[in-house]
This record gives sequence, structure tokens and C-alpha cells, in this order.
Amino acid sequence: MRPLHILLTNDDGWRGTGGSDTPLIVALRDALKAAGHDVVVVAPGTDQSGQGGRISAPPLQLTVARPEPSVWTVTPGSPSDSVFFAFDQVFTNAKPDLVVSGINPGNNLGQAVNHSGTVNAAATALEFGVPAIAVSLQTSSTWREGTVVAAKSSAAYVADLVARLEGRSQHGALMPPGVGLNVNYPLLAGPVDPATGKPGSVLPPRGVRPTTLDTGVALDLGYTPTSGQAGQPGTYTIGLTPNDQAAPAGTDTRAVQDGYVSLTPLEADRDVDGSTESWLHRIL
Repeated sequence: MRPLHILLTNDDGWRGTGGSDTPLIVALRDALKAAGHDVVVVAPGTDQSGQGGRISAPPLQLTVARPEPSVWTVTPGSPSDSVFFAFDQVFTNAKPDLVVSGINPGNNLGQAVNHSGTVNAAATALEFGVPAIAVSLQTSSTWREGTVVAAKSSAAYVADLVARLEGRSQHGALMPPGVGLNVNYPLLAGPVDPATGKPGSVLPPRGVRPTTLDTGVALDLGYTPTSGQAGQPGTYTIGLTPNDQAAPAGTDTRAVQDGYVSLTPLEADRDVDGSTESWLHRIL
């Protein structure tokens, strides 16, 4: 396998000494480097979760720092800002062979990809013709130990996925033009330890499934007034409720629900295919 030049970014940023406050991107960086790749991190300097494909336009300014070799931070830049900056100022001689965005703590499934900073960073790379992979991990707020173990496993899986792509490309393009991958990795718990009340181990995924995007709403946003009345001007708190209903077979949500890694191909080109052209002509 040839060593690849990889741009690594995310939407949670590179925060803390050595990325200590954002360990998932560190785990992915280390796994890709251990596989022999040249990895450069360009990530937001602050948490930019849920920022979608937002970009900073004039007259806004960005503060760029280099906290350690091969790591750049862009503040208050978005994930897409990080990719734009990297292509313009860091990879000045040639674009990277691959952009990897993640690992995001929490899956990006179904229609949530429209709002995900993680996925949209990958989509930005696709706009430039650079292959890209977005990576998200199912996490547990009550089982931190399991999340840490799963982070290393998911990072190792991504490194293996890159090796598979490279092996099948015969040193050519890693993926078809304009196509990227959205990877969602499940967190599977073993039997509960009676002494602690927590799962005793992390189980490996049951396999890998090629998937399509779930068309259901992944997260329901609710707004509760903290001053004044509902539906009136005032201050509101925002609540997020995950949709935990069983998803249709073949979708990314269903794959993760069933304990499988979900691989969903995504396209940079967002226009529709030819099946709707006749409908459009009828309304002209």
C-alpha cells in the first residue's frame, strides 16, 4: 500500500494539549499514521457541531494557530472553513489524496447528514474532486470506558477501510469522482457486570452493510419557553429527542440499530437524477 497524503478534520475541533479535549480525532490520527500515511490535521479551534456546510465570508477573519507539527486550528472557523483553508494554504503544491472527517461522538444518520459539520466537511472536499470519508461513532454518556475502547476500534476500522480502498484502486483514484463515504460505527455492549451495573466488554460489530440514507427524522428538536408563553417572543431552551423507532431495512439507521457498521455513499452533486426531469418540464 502506498502512503497517502491525508487531510484530517472534524467538527469538534482540536482542543486541549495534544488534542486531549477531543480524543476521537487523536485516535483516528494515530491509527492512520500507524498505517504509514502522512496525516495533516486542519480542524476548527472550537466546537462547531451541527454547523452543516457553513463557511466564513468577508469581512469575517479567521485566527489560525499551529499547536504542534502537522496540526493547524482555524478559529472560529467551521469544518468547511478548515477544508477550504487547508486546500488554499497548507496543501499548496497538490491536493491531498484523501480527506477524512471525524471521528464524531454520536452517529450521523439519515437526514442528520444535512446539518452535520462532520459530513459537510467531507462534502466540501468532494466539491474539489478529493475523495472523502466522514466517520461517526455511536457513544454512551453513561459508559465512557466502552466509548474509549470503541473509539480505538473504529479508528482501526477506518485505517483498514482506507487500505481496502487503496488496494482496489491500483494506485489510482480511491473512489469514483464526486463520491464519498459516510461511515457510522456502532457501540455494542457485552453482558452487564452485576458488581458495577455496567457492560463488561465492548463487542465487535456484527459486520458491515452498504446502506442508503434513512429518510426519517433522526432528531426531533423541541423548544420550551423559559420566559413568557409558548409561541410568543421570549427565551426558549432547546431539547433534542433521538428517533429510536426501528428504521427501514437497508438504511444506515437500521444497520447501526442491528449492530453493523454502516457505509453510505454520498455524492457532492446534489441535483436530482433523470427520473424527475419529465416532472420539471411539465411545470415549465
